[in-house]
Amino acid sequence: MTTKSKREELFDLTDNVVDAILNMSDEEILADLEEDGITAEDAGRAFDSLLDSARMKAGRKALARARDEMNADRMASSHGRVVTATEARVIVARIAREQPSLTQAARNACEGPMSDPEVLDLLADFRELGVALPGEGDP
Repeated sequence: MTTKSKREELFDLTDNVVDAILNMSDEEILADLEEDGITAEDAGRAFDSLLDSARMKAGRKALARARDEMNADRMASSHGRVVTATEARVIVARIAREQPSLTQAARNACEGPMSDPEVLDLLADFRELGVALPGEGDP
């Protein structure tokens, strides 16, 4: 029998806590809140605040992703510009999705975690091999 890693144990604990909360009745939840001196209204406001914060964070991430893609497209159409590692990651990921002719090893390299110099080198390798970068050939 294999032993679980600390990470797996933490996920199991999280699953158990979530299951316990989801299986509680409304009355049990309200009683626990009251026991801790929290009103249902205060708990609702706190939850709404957390939800709003999560939505804003997700929106900022989506905006950053869109900005990175836009910059990557701009970079691909202007070969003289220096590419940042973030832009290179976007371009490499897009190449992996859009180039079915890539070997499995190349696709795996595109998907794995890479340092900044590694991702820039991989993009340079793609250029050297004549892989069409996203945006190249567009009018």
